[in-house]
Amino acid sequence: MAKESPTIQKTLAAAKDATTLRLHYPDVTVSEAGANVTIPAAKPTPTLSISANALKSAPDTKYIAVSVDLDAPFPSFSVLGPILHGLHIDLVPGTPDSDGFAPLEGPTEWLVPYIGPGPPKPSAPHRYVFMVFEQPPTLDAAKIRSLLGFAQEVKLTTRMWWNEESFEKKLGLGEVLAGNYYLTRA
Repeated sequence: MAKESPTIQKTLAAAKDATTLRLHYPDVTVSEAGANVTIPAAKPTPTLSISANALKSAPDTKYIAVSVDLDAPFPSFSVLGPILHGLHIDLVPGTPDSDGFAPLEGPTEWLVPYIGPGPPKPSAPHRYVFMVFEQPPTLDAAKIRSLLGFAQEVKLTTRMWWNEESFEKKLGLGEVLAGNYYLTRA
């Protein structure tokens, strides 16, 4: 398995106890950690909703969401992973629903466009992890691109070998506020 950062380890463990992030695709909502989701169901770009209990109290707080595949190309031989599957910034919470989950709303375009799952045959299921952090107020798209060394178009080679710890440190992120993951098999 790929090297899992402390944040990813914490997210996986916490999500098993209580999911604080829901992933909404047109045909499925992932509300329980470790759910099995098919490749076609998870191909479209998801929307996210966060437990209102995980939100910061300041009304002008923005959030960053990151998605990674921990197991590329195979869980037992993940030499390419983790792979960054998407990075969405400038998210703000909407009105919570009756379950206490607020939609995270923001620009329709992700800073690093979402790519759906695609584990190769005959791979075991891959873990696709989504994490939400508070976005420091000094960060905008240009500054994030600069700090991470991203070109306007983020190529696959930049997405491979994603270093979650380095990402968090460069952006000055705090603790993960919410997370969830699902499993997809070829």
